[in-house]
This record gives sequence, C-alpha cells and structure tokens, in this order.
Amino acid sequence: MIGLPGYELYWDPLLGTAERWYCRLLGVPIIGLRIRLRRLRRLLPASATSVLDAGCGRGVITRFLAQRYRSAQVDGIDENGSGQRINQTIADSLALGNCHFTVADVLTYRKPGYYDLIVSIDNLEHVKDDIAALINFHASLRESGMLVIHAPHYYRRWPVFRWTVNFDVPGHVRPGYHLSELTERVRRAGFKVEQCGFSYGWLENLINNISYTITGAREKRRALYAALFPLLNILAWLGQWTRPRFGAAVWVVARKIAQVKQTSVSARVLDSPAVKIVSN
Repeated sequence: MIGLPGYELYWDPLLGTAERWYCRLLGVPIIGLRIRLRRLRRLLPASATSVLDAGCGRGVITRFLAQRYRSAQVDGIDENGSGQRINQTIADSLALGNCHFTVADVLTYRKPGYYDLIVSIDNLEHVKDDIAALINFHASLRESGMLVIHAPHYYRRWPVFRWTVNFDVPGHVRPGYHLSELTERVRRAGFKVEQCGFSYGWLENLINNISYTITGAREKRRALYAALFPLLNILAWLGQWTRPRFGAAVWVVARKIAQVKQTSVSARVLDSPAVKIVSN
C-alpha cells in the first residue's frame, strides 16, 4: 500500500527522531515535491514492466513507482553514492524487492532498449548537456516506450501578474525551460511528443512561492516550515484541479518511435509536430 509521499523517510538514518516521526505521520514536508507527484500520477501509464527514475535524489518518486508498479523492475539513478545507499536501505526496509538504486550519471548511463518507462522529474535543469541526457533516455527505451519529463519553467509568476526569471536554486545550471524549448529538445533527441503543458496552477504557485520565501530554497527556518506545512499542503492540494495556461513548471510526455519511421519523418517532426498541449 502506498502511504503519504515520503513517509518511508522514517527509515532514513540521517534524520533525527522528531524528523523521522514527522515523515512517518505527515509524509515528507516539501510542497514542490507533493505538487510534482500529483501531476506525475496523472501522466503515468496504467502499467509498466521496467522503469527508470533518472536523477532520483532522495528516492521518494522511485519508491512510489516501485509501489505503483509492483510487478515491474524500478531503477533509480543518481550521482550521490551515500544517498543511494540510504535510498536502498529504505527500499529494503519497505520490502520493495523490485526497487534498485544505482550510482550513475544521466550523461553516461545507458541500457539500450531496456526500459518501457523513463521519468525525469525536476532533474534536467541540473544537467548542462541536457540533449546528451535525452539521447541516453531515447537509447535506453524500448520501441514505443514512454518518457515523462517535468522541469521548472523559465519564468515564475508572482501575485498578481508580475513575472520574474525563476529562482536561483543551488545545483541548477539554468533557471528552467520555456515549454517550446523543452519540447524542441525532446524532439531533437528522437522522440515524438504526445502531450505537453504546464503545472503549478495559480494557487499551487502561490503556495510554492510562500514555501520558498520561508526556506529560501536552502532548507532555512525548518521548524517554522514544518509547523506551517500541513496547512500549506492542504491549500496546494486544493489547487491541483486548476487548468493553468501558465505555470511555474512544464511537463512533456513523449514516445520512442520506431527507427524506420524516425528516419523517414524526422524532418517533418522537427518542422511541424502535432502536439497536444494540455492545460489541466
């Protein structure tokens, strides 16, 4: 059974007792992660047999995928060796035998034709050569395999109509992506884009801005944030049904098309793609 997102961090040995029990009872207190995961749930296919979480961080999404697709092998890759060891320990504590964490870089990791689903959630903004990473994703997918990407938008909206370049977050090599920029990169890597759109509607965006104001995107004022998180999360949850025409993040769902088709239509795909832009 899938619990609250990040509840399994109760088994993280680096957290204090109070932090572990907080996660056990309320889930991980990260507003942005909760918003991203709610969006991801709507984009995922009904079934999968082999899944890659490319750039898994603390492994919350990887373990969610392993619980959602119990019969699938789910791999999470990240460059943080100590973090990956902890991620595997937590997965083992949950008896997730189908969940495996590996120390690897998205710029070099490749398993040709192995996966039928790859997710990259707020990771590409950390990667300088994002095209190379996307090409590796393409090579690692089976024919007709699905790629789901979520990334920050280049702009962030502040109440009421002011737009600014997205936050300066440690580890980011770019503020984010324009939606057209991200879809163009995905196509250049050989994918057919099926759907794309924005996430973080008005209310979600407002709550996330409040969250960043408190933490400074650097986990500042942790006690205050933990106290306010339940209320902030409820408000953000209420905003998930808005239909954003603009949001603080962008997402793309794409397929690996057959090689023969890819060769014959590549020029047309680049010039005039038929893409469904979704605003919900």
